[in-house]
Amino acid sequence: MRSNNRRRIVGVLKSCLAWTVLPTACLTLAPDVLAQQPDKLVARGLSYSPRQSGVNYDKVQPADEEKCTGKYETRNGSDGLMIYDPEGQTLRRFADTNGDRNVDQWCYYKDGVEVYRDIDSDFNGVADQYRWLGTAGTRWGLDKNEDGKIDTWKQISAEEVTFEVVEALKTQDEDRFKRLLLSETELTNLKLGEEKENQLSQRLDSTREGFATTLKTQKVVTPTSKWAHFAADKPGLIPEGTEGSAQDLIAYENVIAIVESDSTSQQLLMGTLVQVGTTWRLTDLPRALNDTNVVADAGFFFPSVAVNRNATTNPTEGGMSPAMQTLLTELDRIDTEMRDSGNGTPELQDERANLLRKLIQATRGTEDMGSWIRQFADSVSSAAQTGAYPNGLEQLKSLETSLSDLPSGKEHQAYVAFRVITTENMVQMADPKANHPVIMESHMKNLAQFAEDFPESSEAAEAMIQIGLNHELGSEEKEAETWYRKVAVNFPDTDAGQKAAGAIARLNLEGKTLNLRGKTLDGKDFQTNGPTIVHYWATWCEPCKQDMAELRKVQARYAKQNLQIVGVNLDTNPQSALAFLEQNGTKYPWSHIHEQGGFQSALAVKLGVLSVPVTILIDGKGVVVKRTAHYTPEMDRALEQLMESAPAKLPVATQQPPKAPQPAASQPAAQNQVKNPKAPNKTANPTPNKTKK
Repeated sequence: MRSNNRRRIVGVLKSCLAWTVLPTACLTLAPDVLAQQPDKLVARGLSYSPRQSGVNYDKVQPADEEKCTGKYETRNGSDGLMIYDPEGQTLRRFADTNGDRNVDQWCYYKDGVEVYRDIDSDFNGVADQYRWLGTAGTRWGLDKNEDGKIDTWKQISAEEVTFEVVEALKTQDEDRFKRLLLSETELTNLKLGEEKENQLSQRLDSTREGFATTLKTQKVVTPTSKWAHFAADKPGLIPEGTEGSAQDLIAYENVIAIVESDSTSQQLLMGTLVQVGTTWRLTDLPRALNDTNVVADAGFFFPSVAVNRNATTNPTEGGMSPAMQTLLTELDRIDTEMRDSGNGTPELQDERANLLRKLIQATRGTEDMGSWIRQFADSVSSAAQTGAYPNGLEQLKSLETSLSDLPSGKEHQAYVAFRVITTENMVQMADPKANHPVIMESHMKNLAQFAEDFPESSEAAEAMIQIGLNHELGSEEKEAETWYRKVAVNFPDTDAGQKAAGAIARLNLEGKTLNLRGKTLDGKDFQTNGPTIVHYWATWCEPCKQDMAELRKVQARYAKQNLQIVGVNLDTNPQSALAFLEQNGTKYPWSHIHEQGGFQSALAVKLGVLSVPVTILIDGKGVVVKRTAHYTPEMDRALEQLMESAPAKLPVATQQPPKAPQPAASQPAAQNQVKNPKAPNKTANPTPNKTKK
């Protein structure tokens, strides 16, 4: 909201929250009032608490409240009171998203990250939605009658379903359990075959009726128990046509929750979970897993025996060996310490890596071993690349070498070897004395050798995409196309294969027809019409912004002619682009289209856009005249020739940047810009997304 509108705000943001310690408290958001009574407003704001229990958020001792500060701010198009701790870290936000001067979002933070939000979606002063965010997970609950109890889940992961089951047992809450179950409507919408649907319906009826008995008889979960881990094999896909089904279905079988009680761990079998949109649904009663190694329990969709996932030798009554219990408990301790201290010390990173190596050994030969290997490779690689773990690269190399001695270890070599190559390159590039061109040349050779050593792995496709992109940014387009074609031919049905095919099409665009259409950031339909400059960009890309400044001059130069400029924004979160455009007023007054997915969206994949900027000039007949990365002098000359024959048009009012709709729930992760040693044009080059297997 602009400053003149802010000055007109004289009302208050109501906070009539019966669940807080101030049932009828009010916060005035007018800047002048905030300046006069900051201490009072900060203290009042800090006294609020989430409507749902169990939220882990930052609290402030009364003696420290006077050191906290309040500030009136506009974020993503909505006004709000921000509260910061003495170090400037965010504690709370009270926002008005619809401009009626009443609070409709109460946001709580942990370590500067928003972890929970109460939402008043119908703007009547009482929250009716509850969202866990950031490091707190993905749950999104709906409360239709606004009584503070969640009626249904709009979003919940499979892991969080098992957490909710444990909490329902812990609190003896039958309703909490039943809202996790697949409903009759959802069952019908799965479009299973008639026989399978009837079987699952009967199973759900038994589950609903049996939970009351389970509450009385189960002994795994006590009032002091704590959900610790989720254990399951990878989810499986039941394809359309299976036993008469009319659509694909994704399901987990034999899901297990690891529960800690009084320093001991036990396994709770959850059974089958099915995916319904953005939620996962439960179908079975929870029960203790207490046979020696195997539970004779066939899966509903995939008839197989449920294996005790973490048992090694000498299992306890709960189904897990004392050795495994000790390892998992120790891992939980280390992870807690690392969360509390940021990325943790190098010593703590070392301790965690060594513990993961023990878990890999403890599960050798099982499917769980692959999960621990991937967790080791991903976490150690990430920590090493950020500088948090100096020994990380050596740990990765050591694991890669040891895999040949493990049962089925060679199956995971490509996954680890690729992360060794990537990590080594990033560590070398971070050296202040690094010779970047030499390092990049070596990295390309390593990627090529990797693609030769592991030709069928999904990582090979990613490696070849990177090699092709490096050639393209170095103006070696024939070499780039050669590598892209290898990916397109050998991995046609993968994300990488589709991107590579798109990149080949983009490199050969000139002389071809391109009709671009989509939805603008403010929700309007757009289609190219007449001479057009298409500019792919993202808010984190500084070279893109330099090009946009030039495009603004171009727009002014041809203001009386029929030149159209359109931006294609590839931010993951459209709110980032909306906020950027609003902050920059009329600097970039042309249409900007966007699709969900950023670099994974169809707008990017169909033309294989792997880095930004990308600039395309289209003539009045829809034929591509010129394609470059930046807006170059060559592009400018091509435009000048094109516009010599373009008809003049009547002057029109300058288009304003799009207005932001309701703010999104999460903030986008910033993408890195990688400098290409062969290309001096500073093109932003994010690391290509990982190819799915």
